[in-house]
Amino acid sequence: MSPWMYGLALMLVMYNCKKKEEPFPQVPNSELVNEINAIVAAPVTLVQPAAVTTTPATLAPSAKAAEVAGAMSSLSSGTVPASVQTASTDIKAALSTNELGALTAVSPAMVSAIAAGGALPANLKAIVDKAAANPALQAYLPRITLPTVNGRTVSGRSGAPESIERTEGIEVEDACVLAAKAIFDAAKARLDATKTTKDAEVAAAFSAAIAPLVAEQTSCTSGLSATYNALRAGGQSQAAQALANLDAAQSVIPADLYATLRALINIQLLGFLSSVNTLQAADLKACGEKTTAKTTAATAARDANAAAVKASYEEALAKATAKRGELTQSCHNQGGGR
Repeated sequence: MSPWMYGLALMLVMYNCKKKEEPFPQVPNSELVNEINAIVAAPVTLVQPAAVTTTPATLAPSAKAAEVAGAMSSLSSGTVPASVQTASTDIKAALSTNELGALTAVSPAMVSAIAAGGALPANLKAIVDKAAANPALQAYLPRITLPTVNGRTVSGRSGAPESIERTEGIEVEDACVLAAKAIFDAAKARLDATKTTKDAEVAAAFSAAIAPLVAEQTSCTSGLSATYNALRAGGQSQAAQALANLDAAQSVIPADLYATLRALINIQLLGFLSSVNTLQAADLKACGEKTTAKTTAATAARDANAAAVKASYEEALAKATAKRGELTQSCHNQGGGR
């Protein structure tokens, strides 16, 4: 074959090979497109705020004190009922002469101040505390139970991960890459929309949980004054009647018995009023702590729900991001080499 013919044959072979070379694809692999379009965020069921448990304050008046107060109506006859004599013996055994004297000297003005919510003077508080710690005198004082919130006794004293855009080492046609990006962007937009909707549900649930709390606290506190004022009035009425009976019998009973029983009536009254004040302050504080506990529970539920929504979104987005890399790779793998 002549050189000229050889050159012509070589050119024809090269031309045929060029004709058989496949162009780069203009769109990503369709199966991968279906896969990325099927990616959704995992469902998130919103959790509700944890329940807040409470127990109310209680005050159990002393049955023994009521018995002694009632029995004092018989003193004017000169006869001392057994319950009154026992009470006199108990208080004289438990308290010193000075302490009995301080109780006898309690004035109506001092009682009124304490009934208005004032604190016991230090010396009287020490005497009442001493009586409350004495097994014999405990029976003449009211028994109180402080309120609780979530088992605790209340005392009145007091973003999306950054996606990787690089495709180093892969030579692809711009049209296919742009198509892969558009498919990913659409998938991400769907995930973003789902997250936005779910975030709105989380916010709405939180708002619904805290919306009634102000009204609940107002309702909780509004009736306390009337309730505890009624208790104070009842205790003062009983003490006033006992004192009236005692004064009526003053001329027919021993002077030391009169003084001892007056001290007993006063310590019962002071202990009762102090207990009422303590419970009212505790109940008032418990109303606020209940609101705080419910707010804390609602906030914890909101944060847990928001975290669950975020985790679900980021998991789905990570899958979509990985699938985007496969789409971009498919733009190269479907075509021929250059």
